[in-house]
Order: sequence, then C-alpha cells, then structure tokens
Amino acid sequence: MHTRAKILISVFCILYSVFLLSCRGDEVVYPTIGTHVTDEVREGGLFVLCEGNMGSNKARLDYINLHTGEYYANWYGSQNPRQMKELGDVGNDLQQYGNRLYAVINCSHKVEVMDLQARHIGQVEIPNCRYMAFRGDKMYVSAYVGSVATPELLGSVFEVDTATLEITREVKVGHQPDELCIIDDKLYVANSGGYLTNRYDSTLSVIDLASMTELGKITVGLNPTRVRTDDQKHLWVCCQGNYGAVQPCIVILDPQKEIHRLAIPCANIAMWGSTAYVIDNEQHKLHAVSTIDFEELHQPVDISAYEHPYGLLATNDALYITDAKNYVSSGVLHCYGYDGKEHWSALTGDIPGHLCRVSGVYSLYPDTARKDTAAYSPYISRVYEYKPAVGQFVNVLPKYEEGDDAEAMCRKCEQAIANNAGGMICLGGWGGYVTFGFDHAVQNNDGYDIQILGNAFLMSGNEAYGSSEPGIVLVSRDENNNGKPDDIWYELKGSEYDNPTTQHHITKTYTRQSDTIRNPFHQQPYYPQWIEEESITFTGSLLAPLTENISGQNVQRILDYGYADNKPNADKQGTSFDISWAVDADGNSISLPCVDFIRIYTAVDEHNEITGELSTEITGAIDLHLINN
Repeated sequence: MHTRAKILISVFCILYSVFLLSCRGDEVVYPTIGTHVTDEVREGGLFVLCEGNMGSNKARLDYINLHTGEYYANWYGSQNPRQMKELGDVGNDLQQYGNRLYAVINCSHKVEVMDLQARHIGQVEIPNCRYMAFRGDKMYVSAYVGSVATPELLGSVFEVDTATLEITREVKVGHQPDELCIIDDKLYVANSGGYLTNRYDSTLSVIDLASMTELGKITVGLNPTRVRTDDQKHLWVCCQGNYGAVQPCIVILDPQKEIHRLAIPCANIAMWGSTAYVIDNEQHKLHAVSTIDFEELHQPVDISAYEHPYGLLATNDALYITDAKNYVSSGVLHCYGYDGKEHWSALTGDIPGHLCRVSGVYSLYPDTARKDTAAYSPYISRVYEYKPAVGQFVNVLPKYEEGDDAEAMCRKCEQAIANNAGGMICLGGWGGYVTFGFDHAVQNNDGYDIQILGNAFLMSGNEAYGSSEPGIVLVSRDENNNGKPDDIWYELKGSEYDNPTTQHHITKTYTRQSDTIRNPFHQQPYYPQWIEEESITFTGSLLAPLTENISGQNVQRILDYGYADNKPNADKQGTSFDISWAVDADGNSISLPCVDFIRIYTAVDEHNEITGELSTEITGAIDLHLINN
C-alpha cells in the first residue's frame, strides 16, 4: 500500500474514533451493520438471545428492528464495547420487565441487567442461574447451586430487588430447578433433577411469595423443565422423561392438581390467546393445543425441514421459531403468520434459544429508527374493555341490545370513539372504566403525549366552574407481550393526587339492584345488562365532591390539570396528558418510554337529584406526536 494511502486511512481512523468519542464520552461504540431481512412493517423490535456453546463464551444478543426490517448481529457487543467478555458463557433466559432487559447467563453465573438499548446497567451474581420470573419490584431466579459433581444438593430460588439489584431472600426447592412462573401470590418452580441421570426429579415446588417459603411440592412427571401459565390460569409443565423408558409429556394443572395430560414431547412452549404452541423436537412438528378443552388444533406451521427446532415466541401478529441447526454454528430465526405462511428469516448467532418482543423500543435507536410515521393513525384504534359503573347513560351510550356481550359492547364503543368517529360513551358512576389503545405504542416524548376528549364545558361568566365530570387516567405497557391490558397500571398524576381530600385504594361494589334510584329522564336499567354477574366491584382513587350551587345552578369546580372530561376540548393544554406524570401504586414516579394501553375511570362519586350522577364521558383520544409532527 502506498504511504500516502496509509496516512489518509490513519487520519480517517483517528477522526472516526474522535467522532465516536465525542458522541459517547470516552466509550467507543462500534455499531453493528444491519442486514435487511423484510419489507414488512410491525410494531417495536425483537431481541434474540443466542446461547452459544458451553465454555466458548459466545452468548450473543441480536436485535431486529421490526419497523425497518434490519437485523443487527451482536447488538449487545456494539452497545457495550467496554464489556471485555461481552455477555459471557451460555445465554439461558431473556425477558423485558419495565424499562429494563434481563438476560440469564448460566455458565457466567450472572443475570445481566440492561436498558432497552441493551446497554449494561449492572448484574446480579447467582451461581448456575437458570430462569427468571417477575412480580412487583422483585425478580425471582432459579439456580442449580450444585454442580455435576454435587448433584444431590438442592437448588434455590433467589429473590432480587430490581431497584438495587441486591439479593433479598432465598428459598431451597428441589433438585436442579429450571423454569418458574407466578399465578396470583404463588411461585411454581419446575424441579428437573437435570444432573441426576436416570434419577430425575419429578416435582413442582410451590412457593408463597409473601413469606418466601416452600408450601410443598406437586408430583407432575419425570424431569420437568418448562412451565407456563395460560389465560385460564392453568399450569402447563413440560416433562422430558428420562430420554428412554419414561416418555415425555405435558402435565396441565389447575394449578394445584392435575387436570389433563398430553403425550406430546415438549422442547419448548409458548402461549397466545387460548392456544398453546408446542415444539415437538422428536417429530419436528409444531402443535397447537386449545387451553380451554386441551384438544389439538390444526398444525399452524410446518417445521418438518428444521434441523433442530428450538426457540419459540407467539405474539399478537406473528409466530417466531428458531432452528438451532447443528448447535455449533449459526442458527436461523423464522417469522410466520398464523396462516402458516413464512414471512422472513434471518441468520443468527449459535443456538438462538430465547426471544423477547418489545414494543415501542424502535424510538430508542436513532440509527435504526423508522422515520416515517404516516402509516399510523393518531386516533384510538381499539377498545379492549368497557365496564361502566351504574349510571343514567349506561346501556344507552353506547346502546345495549339484547344478546350483546362484553365483546359486542367494546365494538360499539369503537364505533363511537375510535378513528375520530365523533361519538360518545359514558363510564357511569365512580370506578366505571374503559380501556383502549392505538395502532402503535404512544411514545413518551417531550411535552404532552396524549389528548383525551370529553364533553365538558365552562360556566358562562365564571370559568372556574362548569360541567367537570373528571376521569382518572391510567397507562400500561404490554410487558408480557401478549397484546392484552393485563400488566401493571400506572396513574397519570393529576392536580388532586396529593390533595388530603383525595382517597386512594378504595373499593366499591355495585349490585344489579343498585340502579333503583333513577331520574325521570332515563328509565332504562342503569346496571350494565351484558354483565352476567349480580355485582361488580371497582378499586381506585376517589376525588372529593366538586358540585356547588352558584346562581341557582348545580355546577362543578374545574380542576387544574390531569383529568379527562374536566375541561372543554378546545382547551388543548387542559385536555392533554404527559406520560411522565406516571406514578405507581405507592405514588412513586415511574419512567415509561412508551405506553400501549390507556384506561379512564370516573373519579367522583356524586349524585344530584335532578341531573343524576356525575359520570365521565369520552369522545376520543389523540396521539399528539402524530398530529404535531
């Protein structure tokens, strides 16, 4: 090479290094190069934890931006150039919880803790750690503790504080515990006995989370490794048998006793809706089984040509399945629709075993972000729940017709308030709510993020009063990636949150007989007729009464900020909300990069003899970033 060319290349390298240093302080970032694998546009992104071969220190975290279709190999390495051994040895589990990403690195004896850009935050050192589960501010990690040389040692589950990353408690379970999951206040742990060749364990430990003690064990089948919970709160336990005389099976519990058994070898299992998807590694088949009657459905995807089917994830819009190939070289990630059609595939690292779909994460990656947002609607796209309390406009806004069920009423709500339809729905008395979402995650950017529309108006000549019927706004992220609003809810803190007159964590029950007080204008039943139960119970915060009589009129005091149906829609600022106002159940501020679900409930419990109860009305909602940009 000519000397001049060498000098020019050296200068370029120095300038490039200086540029990188100026962007990230003294940390040089070597970005991975994206490989375009699809032109399809989906929400968020997908992390792929590749296990790597034991002893080779080749655990790898890849990332695909589902908006741009770019697949980035070894994303963790590019984000953390100072981590000398990168992720470490054998990636065993990967989950998103809140604003963090957690990866169990088995043979490096640690849980790696990252932000949603996969940048290192810290780690928790746990010997021979295996799998994770989360509840509240705690992480629960199974660990073999013993080794192949000491297989008789009982394993443990460690409780970790997710704020401090300190181990807080430990409980002994069975031999070589693997996967674990939580139902209500119980933790269920699959004791595989993986080191006890031909003497495998066959139990499921039941842990009381409050006391962190083992309540007992349930005998399920030989060598249980994987455990999942479905939408019926059943436990599905994959028992591997002894790879010979005792055949593998899936044991289904409810959840303390066995209710069904399937003679299906289970290498991996994933739940979506009312279906369990099971990888059968012996027949190279993907089974689909109903979680309601446990009958096998049609085969959703043909994986007969796979060399070693391995990783599995079911989401609202796709099935992701990996082929580990020969376990010593690159694997393949496949994306399928539920019609069985393959949409795309991508080459991964060695043994791609664990998949984590994250919504809204694309906005955190400037170099992979999708710039075009034109495909998104700024308006409500779906109503997930409509559960009003007793009220004078219930069964009218929207109109109930005989035979309508909860799903039909949600669709009627959509007709009224989705897609800028201009209609209106009523939430009834205190506690009644609606849950809705957009066709995308709403980002928590600077300033206001969401405008919520109602039918409030101001009193002529005295704008401190009007028709305020305030609703408290809650937000949630789809942390478990099941497309359902069943994760933790956070309240957007309004002006009355810290007011001594505001009551938090209260409960009220309405019965079918609660609607006996009616006004002369609305004579229909006030109890939601599509709800079969004889009573409905709500829990939340209650604001102090707002009604005053001024100049012979019953009017309500207008609140400063932070409540739906409190100010006129023309007051854009007064009807807008900042996701940064989010607080948890104890009033602690919570940082959310985006939200997937929004819930609004009536925040007052007032009844006027002539005008009836105060009830929040909703006419729509807007993602302000799509309108403003």
